[in-house]
Amino acid sequence: MAEMESDPYTHRRALNPLVWLSLVFVVAVLIAAAVGTHWAVDQVDRRAVIAERRTIAAALALERESVVAGELRSIWEAARQTNDEPGSAAILADVVRETHDLARVYILTPEGDLPLAVGGPQHPEKMIDPNDRAAVQLLLEQFGQMEGADEGPDFSTTEAKHPSLTDTVRLADGQMAFVGLSLIAPDGGGVDEAPATRFLLVSIKPISAQMLASLADHFGLEGLHFAAPRPNHATLPILNNAGRVIGFVAWQPNRPALSLLWEGAPGTVSFLFLAAMGLAFLLAWVRRTTVQLAATQTQTTYLALHDPLTGAANRVLFEKRLLESMAYPYLARTTVALVAIDLDGFKDVNDTYGHAAGDQIIKQVATRLSFALPEEATLARLGGDEFALVQPGVLNEGQAKWICQNLMRVFDTPFVLSDASVEIRASFGVALEEGNAVSATEMRRRADVALYASKAAGRNQLKVYDPAMDKSRRERRSLEVELRNALLTGQGLFLLYQPIFDANSGAVAGAEALVRWDHPERGNLAPDMFIDMAEETGLINQLGAWVLEEAARFAVTSELPWVAVNVSPLQFRNLDFADGVLRTLSARGLPAERLQLEITEGVLLQNSRSIQAMLARLRTAGIQIALDDFGTGYSSIGHLRAHSLDKLKIDQSFTRSIVRDPATLSIVRSVIDLARALDMSVTAEGIEEEAQRRLLKELGCTELQGFLLSRPLTAQRLVGLLAERRSVA
Repeated sequence: MAEMESDPYTHRRALNPLVWLSLVFVVAVLIAAAVGTHWAVDQVDRRAVIAERRTIAAALALERESVVAGELRSIWEAARQTNDEPGSAAILADVVRETHDLARVYILTPEGDLPLAVGGPQHPEKMIDPNDRAAVQLLLEQFGQMEGADEGPDFSTTEAKHPSLTDTVRLADGQMAFVGLSLIAPDGGGVDEAPATRFLLVSIKPISAQMLASLADHFGLEGLHFAAPRPNHATLPILNNAGRVIGFVAWQPNRPALSLLWEGAPGTVSFLFLAAMGLAFLLAWVRRTTVQLAATQTQTTYLALHDPLTGAANRVLFEKRLLESMAYPYLARTTVALVAIDLDGFKDVNDTYGHAAGDQIIKQVATRLSFALPEEATLARLGGDEFALVQPGVLNEGQAKWICQNLMRVFDTPFVLSDASVEIRASFGVALEEGNAVSATEMRRRADVALYASKAAGRNQLKVYDPAMDKSRRERRSLEVELRNALLTGQGLFLLYQPIFDANSGAVAGAEALVRWDHPERGNLAPDMFIDMAEETGLINQLGAWVLEEAARFAVTSELPWVAVNVSPLQFRNLDFADGVLRTLSARGLPAERLQLEITEGVLLQNSRSIQAMLARLRTAGIQIALDDFGTGYSSIGHLRAHSLDKLKIDQSFTRSIVRDPATLSIVRSVIDLARALDMSVTAEGIEEEAQRRLLKELGCTELQGFLLSRPLTAQRLVGLLAERRSVA
């Protein structure tokens, strides 16, 4: 029995290898865990640094590209068309500098020698800042190489595509800066411009500590600054166009993995004996951290490329998709369609319901358009109520129109707000070109020109770009400048007065002031040629004020009982409109009872409390309000009662057919009865036949107006007519 007993020392000797093996295994596991942890932490933190480096590089690239002011060439063209006014180039320089937050802006002569204007700190005799001279010279040399010349750009052969370039340089004072050069010339649709009309715009934007601090604050970085590479800091080299490093930016990188590891260290130490569980936890943590980092990077990329309100592509992504579509090698001959979309009447929605309601409309529009898009199309919101889409692979113009017509149908259904429904329409402008036919900039311009033509045609229209549109737009822009000059100088504009007669006595009851323009080159222009343009450009307020001033000046010096002045609905968007009218009457000494304001139904349809208040104030002061062209729009009895008008003017389209069309006769009789019920007088316009005059008088019209009674007269002839009627009486 004794031989069969176990020796404890034997057991110990047998256990020693197992213990050592276990110890070695545990140590190996710990080392593996430590190595794995170190590797995982390093990888996650390295990815974080890479993401930060990409973010900073992208931000600096955007800052660099911002020094090229390509979209302000339209301002230059307007300034060039009025180049007889001194300082237009200097104004352009300051506009570019302030719009793009630049330190200095120079506009150089076509030879690239001396600045025509300096934006920013001024130097004697328009000199280039000594710190900028080397940078400006470098840009000119690069630009000359780009244009194929040895000493500078050859303006005689430069195509009208507005080339530009940017670079990163170190200025003479040692400061690094982004510099940019743009060739400025009016868009001529491909027609060569004379060298005297082309200039160089040079922009200087220093890479300042404030810029780096702003970027660091925006992206949550710590200590972004200029520095040479050093330990514990992440760095990014700043390169110029030649690929040479001209400096470094450094920052204290975020180390999410290391921070999280220190936070979990106590728990890890406490549960070292559960190596397998710790390893599983580590792997799970690595995965979670990596996923979070990837999600953050994905979200950052998404926000950088999409509109935050609608989720549609923003301008950056849209430009990228447009360039990709134009550069794609299609197997068959196809075109790329660029569609510019602008909502009609959207400002009225903002004015009536507020900006929150406007945002709801914008989101609903984006959603509807997205559902109606073809699969390959990209929809973008460019800002405000402006949308655009790019559609590659379009076979012909018919297909492009079919796509746009499908998009236009989404506006047939009213848009629903919390307490109302609103009808919104849209105008479409289409540029249809082969990918390599024109530049992306020219294609965007053509789409804008087509959109402008669509709005000019009455809105809610679809227009495809045609070269003839360029000429029409240039002429319209030239007409705008000439109208501004006419309003400033008072030359060319004048008023005619069409008498309005009492239906019973035949006496002159008043007169309607009609603006006319005797253009020095175009001759007498019809009002339709400049009134619509004035409304589109905002000049209607100045034009309306001029007409009121002239009409009041004439009325106060004549025996005319009252004068009527037409008012555009757009003038009521000016909250100071009523005060301006009363100030004019006071300044001219014209009693309010001798003024009538003729408004259209578009004013009532805005259904704005501010408009109601303005109309009420004008009527309280004694001014009469007449509703012009009644029956041609969509006014309701509720609108008439809510605004308490004084007079209805029956549109001349009813007057022309009242004798021959029983239906028109019934409509006019109903309008007159309605006016009586609302205690309003009635004026019939456009009377050209004696039968019309007799019938309208029998129906109860209080006042008559038309060529049968009198054509529009000059102020002098109207005074003569008043004297003649007075002598007869």
